[in-house]
Amino acid sequence: MSTIDLMLLGALLEKPMNAYEMKKNMEARNIKAWVKISSPSIYKNLIALNKKGYLDNEVVKEGEMPEKTIYRINEKGRNYFVKMMEKYSEEPGMIYIDFVAFAANLHNVSPDMGLAMIKNLRNNLFEARKVIQSNIEAKKEFVPFYAISILELYDKMYSMFYEWFEEIADDFTEKNSL
Repeated sequence: MSTIDLMLLGALLEKPMNAYEMKKNMEARNIKAWVKISSPSIYKNLIALNKKGYLDNEVVKEGEMPEKTIYRINEKGRNYFVKMMEKYSEEPGMIYIDFVAFAANLHNVSPDMGLAMIKNLRNNLFEARKVIQSNIEAKKEFVPFYAISILELYDKMYSMFYEWFEEIADDFTEKNSL
């Protein structure tokens, strides 16, 4: 079970498509901002879901174009989709944040360098939050509610991270001025 499989099956519930169309669908919806997903993983997971019997496929050829495989979710795939939805509702999983490793190693750099790095990270968090907020404003009338809800979640997280690093900067300054 993977979040990639969940996203792929969810998209196929909306409409059948080939791997290239799925890749374009994921790009258009900016799924990479929410889920760790790459173009190769889309292709690989579609093939694996098909082999496991969660998808039906049809090879079609239009004119002089190369053959393409159209994937459709079947009943077994729908059941697997629901099973994954239940799993993620019961087990939200761990949230790994890359900059936690940075925070855990601040004591290994000089106070001036540490404060400069904290300031840099806070500025980047602030800028990322501005981008998210502008996306919310620009897209709120054109995208489904869940997409806006996810962007709002990221907005809140970036705000919290920004404030947390403000506290870290204060603590770092206080501990290094003794």
